[in-house]
Amino acid sequence: MRSTAEGLRRIGGAILRAGGSAAGEADLVAEHLVEANLKGHDSHGIGMIPTYVRHLRAGLVVPNTPAKVVKDDGPILMFDGNRGYGRVVAGEMMSAAIARCRQTGVTVATLANAHHIGRVGVYGEIATAAGLVSLHFVNVTDHRALVAPFRGGDARFSTNPVCIALPPPSASPPWSLDMATSAVAMGRACAWRRTRASPLPMARSSTRMASPRAIPT
Repeated sequence: MRSTAEGLRRIGGAILRAGGSAAGEADLVAEHLVEANLKGHDSHGIGMIPTYVRHLRAGLVVPNTPAKVVKDDGPILMFDGNRGYGRVVAGEMMSAAIARCRQTGVTVATLANAHHIGRVGVYGEIATAAGLVSLHFVNVTDHRALVAPFRGGDARFSTNPVCIALPPPSASPPWSLDMATSAVAMGRACAWRRTRASPLPMARSSTRMASPRAIPT
């Protein structure tokens, strides 16, 4: 089955509206997912919609919920996402952090209790579009462990993504690093499991005895 990006946006938005989101929220989240596909990150693309639907049914995401400021102390901002859609509450955090950074020169902002924020690189792109450097560190506290420590056999960590984004010095494009700290991103492994359309190069998994093995392709 083939579809255009616009078709996927419409379908994704319709599903999210059926889940209770206002039109603006549904369109923003659907656009965020499709943009990930268009930028080559199918792991964070429109294929996440079934997971989002499961989360809606389980009460793990609350539509139309804004971020709430829980601490405002000069260059430090802390937000509670209240289980709102990650793209929405993380976007609100970024807008506040950028505005504060223009006043203080540097800002540290945190966001807790948010639903899946999606491709982290988009928040770096928001910062570089404003002419700012940004560093993003992500963890997950309510998900089973996925990543074994070095030379370990049992999972202890989440994939803990990192993004570093730098605005261009002139007319050059901005520079952005967006990566998981595991050998392979969990979403990429899930996307491969769904489609098996191409090999998963350099992917590694471990048995409980810490014997590494390649994921078959």
